[in-house]
Amino acid sequence: MLIKNLHFYFWFFFCMSLLVSCSKDNDPDPGPDPQVVPDPPPHGSVAERTVLVYVGSDNDLDTKGLTAVDLREMEEAIKTMDANLYSHNNLLIFYDQYSETMRPKLYRLIKKGEVKPSETDSSKKELVITTEEELIYEYPQEITFTNPSVLKEVMDMAFDEFPAKSYGFVYWSHGEGWLPAKSKIMAMRSLSPFRWMGLDKNNKSDNFKSEIDELADALKQAPKKFDFILFDACFMLSLESSYELRDCADFIISSPTETPGPGAPYAEVVPMMFASSQAAIKMAEAYFKYYNDKYNPNVKTTNSNWTGGVSLGVLDCTKLAKLADVTKANLSTSSNINTLLKDVFDYDKRSYAHVGYYDMVQLMENVLKPTGIEEWKKAFNDALPYWKTTPKNYSSLYGMFSMEGTNGVSHYIPSGGLAPVTDADYQKTAWYKDAGLSQLGW
Repeated sequence: MLIKNLHFYFWFFFCMSLLVSCSKDNDPDPGPDPQVVPDPPPHGSVAERTVLVYVGSDNDLDTKGLTAVDLREMEEAIKTMDANLYSHNNLLIFYDQYSETMRPKLYRLIKKGEVKPSETDSSKKELVITTEEELIYEYPQEITFTNPSVLKEVMDMAFDEFPAKSYGFVYWSHGEGWLPAKSKIMAMRSLSPFRWMGLDKNNKSDNFKSEIDELADALKQAPKKFDFILFDACFMLSLESSYELRDCADFIISSPTETPGPGAPYAEVVPMMFASSQAAIKMAEAYFKYYNDKYNPNVKTTNSNWTGGVSLGVLDCTKLAKLADVTKANLSTSSNINTLLKDVFDYDKRSYAHVGYYDMVQLMENVLKPTGIEEWKKAFNDALPYWKTTPKNYSSLYGMFSMEGTNGVSHYIPSGGLAPVTDADYQKTAWYKDAGLSQLGW
């Protein structure tokens, strides 16, 4: 009796399985599920990290089309980002472009999934992932992105809406320094800014710039000290600038010379921004690798095919105070400026608008007491955990030049009386004071 029942149940369940199977075969193919695309962190929730990319391109960078390329790369990075990484982090973009009709805006990049007929087989469906701009705020009028109050306002909106356990910041624009240029943002500001960042033409002929000390004051208003600041701009791996910003971020990523016209390769760099550890180092590695793989000094470099190499470093801001102390303790009491200007490597190869960004290690080898060089180099190496360069780099006004003997961080050398206003401004910097450079007679 038991055996008969077993046979009965076996045939019963076998037939049922066939019915179910036939039923599935007769149903139309529902296609992929668009819900597999994860949601970004909800508004107001605390993400793992929020990164604000401050795109200041109200200038020739926009008219040359360089901004559009980098924004597309950021979109591609979000579209292909790992689901777990995407759902716990935010990428926000502030974009001030060179346009008489388009207004500056702040938005979050998010991805969307939509089921569409397959391009290769219309009888089948496929999941198409795209990116969208989730608008946070659009300014009703033109603004000046280099104004520190604008930066603070943008940060307030960004980080109030999308708080996080940690923050990153990218400054995308022109970078320049030590030019005694008249500031036009506020009437009461210094007429001779020392280190400046950004260039906002405001659709006019005037050039609005942001002084580095004012930039530092604005960045200090962020909810927390930034994990990193990436300066996607020329000449920003300057010791003087980084020292001014030492309380704003743990790490600063940039180049001591001119950066590639196409800027950072964001499709590779953006995912590294959200690494749980050593994000700054991983970003620099991805940035350098991209251009090192394309490097070919025998091919003419262009913005659409950049073969001219790159140099990139990461400064650990937590080690800069120690570097200042060691510098001050080991300086000699004099220096021959004319010899230094001739012998020390200059990262600034421009004949027009030349400023002079000299290799810091080579400089210190000439102005430190011999007994203090070893101690100083240890402090310097501790403060520079990453530095890579291709054998040559490219300058827009010079062409290819050798990077042999370079060490990654630039330092100013006074002009020897040729630029007295600039030299006087240099004495106002925090680095000049804390590193005791007056001992050199500068």
